[in-house]
Amino acid sequence: MYQELIDKLPIIGLTLLKALLIFVGGHYVTLLILQIIEKAFLKLDLDISLQKFLTKTVNIVLHIIVILSAVTALGISIAGLLAALSAAAVAVALALKDSLSSIAGGIILLVTKRFKTGDYIEINGEKGKVVQIDMMHTVLKTLDNRHVVIPNSIAANTQVVDYTSEDMRRLDLVFSIGYTDDVDKAKAVMIDTALKNSMVIKDAPEPPFARVTAYSSSSVDITMQMWCKTADYLPLKYDLLEDIRKALEENGITIPFNQLDVHLKEIEKN
Repeated sequence: MYQELIDKLPIIGLTLLKALLIFVGGHYVTLLILQIIEKAFLKLDLDISLQKFLTKTVNIVLHIIVILSAVTALGISIAGLLAALSAAAVAVALALKDSLSSIAGGIILLVTKRFKTGDYIEINGEKGKVVQIDMMHTVLKTLDNRHVVIPNSIAANTQVVDYTSEDMRRLDLVFSIGYTDDVDKAKAVMIDTALKNSMVIKDAPEPPFARVTAYSSSSVDITMQMWCKTADYLPLKYDLLEDIRKALEENGITIPFNQLDVHLKEIEKN
């Protein structure tokens, strides 16, 4: 018995060596393939989150193939192993159906490119810059430096507003003046002030303009529209809110507040 075992040792050793070579060689071949894929991604200019997702997927699939090849080299049948793994996968899928829904949502987001890393978006009332799209979550960084983690199942099935997908944005501002003020003068002051700001696009797609849009209870509302680069949207908004109010006041145009006039009527007594 011992002699038979000793006689089989060279065969066992060769089998183990073969399996080890397949495993080690397959591992380094996988790393080489991943390097080639990463270089190809750079040329294709893919979203960084999509690159990471595809790289992880290829890495996992190739290593599974390597492991199964090494097990086969040991003379072990993988049919039973695959059956057991399939049964386990079904059980896991039932237990983690919500998580799998998020994974499916992540794949949809990365493939359809509804938004990409670096975009400033709004999902479910949360606004922020996309810092990461992984397999299960989309992470936003808000302007006040909060991280908002949104499941991909929600991000893929709800309305998404992308504020930075275009190079230009239209800025709309509403200013109120008194009923006794000169409307034409107010509009001219507003447009002249906007044109003095270097962030305002002077001509394309259309020059800044202002029109009366409402007659409120205590004021005449004038809406002003102008175009700017997307990156300048907030700085321009804050600048014009200050500059136009100052310009209106310097030109004797009032910005009224809500007020109520009460008239008292004396009732004669008999």
